Amino acid sequence: MKLSKKKILCALLAAAMAGSSLAGCSGGGESSAASAGSSSAAASTEDGGYYSSTGIPISAPGEYPIVEDTYNLDVFIIQNSDVSDIETNDVTTAMEEFTNVHLDMTVATSEAYTEKLNLLLNSGDYPSVIMSASFSNADLVKYGTQEQIFIPLNDLIETHCVTIKERWEEHPSWKTDMTSPDGNIYGIPAADSATVGHSAVSYKMWINTGWLDNLGLEVPQTTEDFKEVLTAFKNYDPNGNGVADEIPLTGASGTWAADPYLFLLNCFGYYNENLLMLKDGVFTGVADQDYIKEGLAYMNELYTEGLLDPAAFTQTEQQMSAVGNNANTAIMGAVTCGHLGMAVSPNDVERASMYECLAPLESPEGYRGIPFTEELQLSGAAWVITDVCKDPEIAIKWADALCREDMTVQAQVGTKGAQWDDADPDTYGMDGETVATRKYLEFSTSGEGAQNYKWGWTQRLLEPNWKVTFQVDGDIRDTANYEAFLYQETEKLREYAADVDQIPALYMSEDQSARLSQLSTPLTDYVKSAFVEFITGKKSVESDWQSYVDGLESLNYSEYIELYQAAYDELA
Repeated sequence: MKLSKKKILCALLAAAMAGSSLAGCSGGGESSAASAGSSSAAASTEDGGYYSSTGIPISAPGEYPIVEDTYNLDVFIIQNSDVSDIETNDVTTAMEEFTNVHLDMTVATSEAYTEKLNLLLNSGDYPSVIMSASFSNADLVKYGTQEQIFIPLNDLIETHCVTIKERWEEHPSWKTDMTSPDGNIYGIPAADSATVGHSAVSYKMWINTGWLDNLGLEVPQTTEDFKEVLTAFKNYDPNGNGVADEIPLTGASGTWAADPYLFLLNCFGYYNENLLMLKDGVFTGVADQDYIKEGLAYMNELYTEGLLDPAAFTQTEQQMSAVGNNANTAIMGAVTCGHLGMAVSPNDVERASMYECLAPLESPEGYRGIPFTEELQLSGAAWVITDVCKDPEIAIKWADALCREDMTVQAQVGTKGAQWDDADPDTYGMDGETVATRKYLEFSTSGEGAQNYKWGWTQRLLEPNWKVTFQVDGDIRDTANYEAFLYQETEKLREYAADVDQIPALYMSEDQSARLSQLSTPLTDYVKSAFVEFITGKKSVESDWQSYVDGLESLNYSEYIELYQAAYDELA
């Protein structure tokens, strides 16, 4: 049966990116998803109280703690490398004190998370809540609509949540984005309040303007200028220590937008990790375009001439940060990453002030653009309740608590009096209009190593725009003004926004979603691997390009594009 346009709606850009690395699973036996979702609507009884499915008294919507006696909620959660101990982390403790819910954690490292989650789902022995997830919309259809392992949250949210509904009022499209084709909400996505801010451009290049000044060079405007600058960085001792220790250009793999080709390919034509471009209602594949071939050839030249760090394709964010924060003297000329703090500590104001965001470079054919996100759209889920959860009412109230502004700030910044405090009088946030209510006392980023006072990307849910509440005062490069600095640098790129349409997040039918799950991960893995091989010379852009293009078609790239086109056409 053809799905209605109302039910197709928005929400799948991230689905193609995350793909569905989760293998098919048997689930936890006969599902109780439907009953769990609907029974909670009757949680308020004649005595005016609220109770969980097993009869535990719980607080009214918006009131905390959730329960009088400590409740153990079993969860699967990630242990990111920038958190030293997730079980004893200050946020974990703060959330337990606030809700009286103790998280009984099954923990996995970021490297082992997907494999371990696969094993749990395949065994049927999965926990009540899965956190830190990157479930795509296709996953939600598979494990929600089809296998009914993820329970519907509609009635739970309606009955027990205050903050989530506040976020929906602030962003009316978010509820639509979260709703699957069958009308159910199967998970809560992550909504970083910086997405329409400094995250509006992910593919950034940061260049050492201090070195440019030392060598009497101008900021490069073209790809040829950039190559000449990197050559000078390599050959003319810009850090002045008499040692050939300079690394002209580096990056990292497996972290946010740090692969060097993401910025540099966009100097030749539009490229996005989802391998798609939407213009005037028509989807086009970008991975096989001639301008991509030209960009890869250019990067191969940089690599061959020793201007592009070989480690950029294998090193972690922490290893990249070690290069950027090298003791005594700077050795990094340019770096690709989503924000500068991933490579250079904002707390080292002198070092960090050497780097500025580089505008997109102009190609020999005159192209100059960068993907620019104008509007935050939600897709997939970072948090779900499974059908083995005995008290989903308690679980959803815990999630609603994390969406609160006070708990979001605790999770993303730290503790009042330690990492932040009340703002100074008569100060404003980074938009210059919002009266500031907070100020940073210290600032750290994931590249600086492990800490234990915040979660960061361990778990984000529906955040308010909390970053604008932090004051901006004094030198924009001061550590306390780091977010404002990123915002200003990103706004400089707005004039270079690529002339394409933003792809709406799309929900597909069950069959389409299942097929997309089969196609997306092999395609994206193949493209990334091939790009690195072209850049490093393991493949030749002259002799191996057609074979690469043929490989795309063998992985059904055309069908992948057609799936998006069909869902988009249904929406129109």
